[in-house]
Amino acid sequence: MSQYSDVVEKRRLYLKAEEWGNNISMHYVCKGGIGDLGYGMGYFVYYNNGSVHRIDSNNKISIMQVANPIEEVIDDYTRSNN
Repeated sequence: MSQYSDVVEKRRLYLKAEEWGNNISMHYVCKGGIGDLGYGMGYFVYYNNGSVHRIDSNNKISIMQVANPIEEVIDDYTRSNN
């Protein structure tokens, strides 16, 4: 059974990084103008995986930035835990 320990450990790291990436890292509200970050006005939710969602007054969610590839999320996760 020990021949699969590397595979199991890689999968465990993948799942932990994926879960960590789906957690919210920051909330941001921008009123007026073009917006500080270039996304316009609204309420923004930033996730650890790099994705950014904007929620408008009608509770419609727009994806402003897609998530990073899982390899980058794993790198960010391992750096954040050191």
